[in-house]
Amino acid sequence: MCANGQFITATCNARRMTERIEPSRENPWYWSDGDEPILLLGGTDKDNLFQWTGDRLHEHLDDLVDAGGNFVRNTMSDRKGEDVSPFERTDEGTYDLERWNDEYWHRLDAFLDATAERDVVVELTLWDQHDLAGDRWESHAWNPVNNDTLPDDSLPATGGDHWQDRIAFFRTVEEGTDPVLAHQERFVDRILDHTLDRGHVIYNVTNEGWAGIEWELHWAEHLRARADERGVGVEIANMNMSPEDSVEKVVDHPEAFSYVEVSQHNQHFAGADGQDHWDNLQAWRADVEEAIGPRPFNNVKIYGGFDGGKEAAGTADQAVRWFWRNVLAGCAACRFHRRVAEGDEGWGIGGSERALTQIRSVRAVEKHVDLPPLTPRRDLLGDAAPDEAYCAADPGEAYVVYVPHGGEVTLDVEPGSYRRRTLDAESASWTDEETVDATGSLSLNPPNRPNQLVVLTPES
Repeated sequence: MCANGQFITATCNARRMTERIEPSRENPWYWSDGDEPILLLGGTDKDNLFQWTGDRLHEHLDDLVDAGGNFVRNTMSDRKGEDVSPFERTDEGTYDLERWNDEYWHRLDAFLDATAERDVVVELTLWDQHDLAGDRWESHAWNPVNNDTLPDDSLPATGGDHWQDRIAFFRTVEEGTDPVLAHQERFVDRILDHTLDRGHVIYNVTNEGWAGIEWELHWAEHLRARADERGVGVEIANMNMSPEDSVEKVVDHPEAFSYVEVSQHNQHFAGADGQDHWDNLQAWRADVEEAIGPRPFNNVKIYGGFDGGKEAAGTADQAVRWFWRNVLAGCAACRFHRRVAEGDEGWGIGGSERALTQIRSVRAVEKHVDLPPLTPRRDLLGDAAPDEAYCAADPGEAYVVYVPHGGEVTLDVEPGSYRRRTLDAESASWTDEETVDATGSLSLNPPNRPNQLVVLTPES
């Protein structure tokens, strides 16, 4: 719902992009396209979204934008099903790494056009190491036994340990493996031919990277060199399996990585839950600010799926709580992870109605409060128990309090008269609104049900 109780439509979305996306000069914790800072929000059902075509892609993007979304993930993956390879096949059925499959690149262009037309920012991942996992490697174009380009002994052959197979592919920088590295660079260069002139694209080197800093720096430097040749700026991160590693590498290599990708923090296996989730974000923000100054923190994957989810991923209820903590903790971009991949349920809630409702709820809050100027201020919640409530505020000007499980909390405020509004994030509807006078602290009493927001602004 919008502030007047009407259903949120595309008019509640962020304003149109006008220039290249980059960290905001005004507030570098957030992104900007040359104007004021913006909050990026998303939820989509496929990671390599460019592989969808026509109405299927357009309707999925329209649903996201209508809810207020402006952020998607896109890996350059080709797996099974309807995905197509970047490489053409020979008459014998093998792949030729010297010949491009035009359909793959047409799909990429169509996806970039569709997202640009809708002012949707794309976080594009160059390498997803899961693309070559298990039986995917056995049939993949990069496997030397499946192409006529690479020598059979350039990488381990199929039939062995698939972990060793894909490890070799992602060790080409460290080992100086030619000609494989030359073809990897040719592939990335072709991607950049299509994307570098697109101002709505930012880059992530590797998904859940474990190949090492040599691999990660090589592709960041390669990307920057190509961008310099083109005379454009680029924004680059690297997502490691450990979110602490992702933060550390930005701190250690600020010239290579311009933003922080902490997606793995939003899951059970490598992340945290409850109060620890919030506290980790605040500690990492402090580390980054002290070492190199503020940088955007992105969450292109917020895990947690329906039907109990995957054990490593968490549940849909946890996904919603991770999302809201990220928003109030000062993160620049938040997207719900894919809902379905090759018939596999449970990793995320993607572009589901529940996910889109959370996005509508954030945009409803933004009708009254500009979120980027706020700072995380859980200290204003007095004696609140761990994970009981979270707050972002500009004291005296705006307060936004998230209560994951509902119930009464106390907020320390500047004395004055305030308009208090209560939002149910599970329905994107305002449930209560009144004027209150405060002399130093204020009791907030949102309904005793999950995912409630209280917004305070000075009474005009």
